[in-house]
Amino acid sequence: MLKKINPIPTICATIVLAYTFCAVKPLSKEIHFVTKWTVGCNKTSPDSNKIEPSQYIPFRLGQNAGYFTEEGRIAQTFTFPYKIAISPDDYCIYGTSDKSLKLVSKEGNQKKELKMQGFPFFQKDRKFLMLPGGTSFVFLNENFEPKWKFENYVPITALDSTNEKVAAGYADGSILIFDTDGKIEQQYEPGGSKYPVILGLAVSDDDLSTASVSGQKQQRFTLAKKENGITKIFFHEYLESDTTKQVLVKFSSAGDYCYFAHKDCLGIVNCKTLKSKHIPIKGDILSIEETGDKKNIFVLSKNDGIYSVSVIQKHSVYSGKFSFKAENACITVKDNSLFVGRDSSISRVDIEFK
Repeated sequence: MLKKINPIPTICATIVLAYTFCAVKPLSKEIHFVTKWTVGCNKTSPDSNKIEPSQYIPFRLGQNAGYFTEEGRIAQTFTFPYKIAISPDDYCIYGTSDKSLKLVSKEGNQKKELKMQGFPFFQKDRKFLMLPGGTSFVFLNENFEPKWKFENYVPITALDSTNEKVAAGYADGSILIFDTDGKIEQQYEPGGSKYPVILGLAVSDDDLSTASVSGQKQQRFTLAKKENGITKIFFHEYLESDTTKQVLVKFSSAGDYCYFAHKDCLGIVNCKTLKSKHIPIKGDILSIEETGDKKNIFVLSKNDGIYSVSVIQKHSVYSGKFSFKAENACITVKDNSLFVGRDSSISRVDIEFK
């Protein structure tokens, strides 16, 4: 008589072996922040006269500003008494009651004098003059001369631009989109809140979409686009808590994601799927920088005197952060390198995964 064999142990052993082989995979790599160099930024490098101007990267730390290079050489450094507007090519130092403004090249040579009073605002190579009173602004041409002016009676609370568009947000909740000749192409109000002030505003680089954070008591984020001559809001969400501060709103360079700051949080919206994600980041978000390969986003924030740099991978995956104490800080990105300014020094910090 044949002996009965119990199949259960054999089946269990087979399942365990199959699971063991299928489940084996390498451990996920951890993020490491590696400081490549740190230099003081209060003195120019001995060979600064040999640095090509095309290599200059601007910085501003407290009352100190200037230009440095990827290799850690300080090309220009100077102090200013009140305010400065600085771009990769030039800068303008100004005060509250200056009757004229001088545009200085990154090499330190005066380029132009504008005999107007106001507060300059630089965005890459685009230049604006915010007029006294806070309700009107001037768009300046490449020669630092007025090209067109827009006057209003409501305070400007947000401003953004691309090579083809200028967007202005106002305290009454209205948003105006201009072309580079000053013609109003769009005008709309996100609405939806008891107090409709515009706190943050951005235009995508393809000039197709605008994004905003607006309102008090039902504060919300909106994405809008002009279709058939009408501006339509194609995505919106109410935020869990309100902030009374101006906030940063920024599109990715490809325009497929939009980042926006709100209370202790970074909001991320996929502009194609129209799905949002919220990553907790304590304090005020001061800067959002994208790497040249578009794989990483660096976010500078400040909370109770502590600065933090958070890393967002693949547009929406939080990967880690590092923090430091400082009076002043800034970040900038050149290609895929991160540069961190801290009080009187600048460091290059690379990311490695091990």
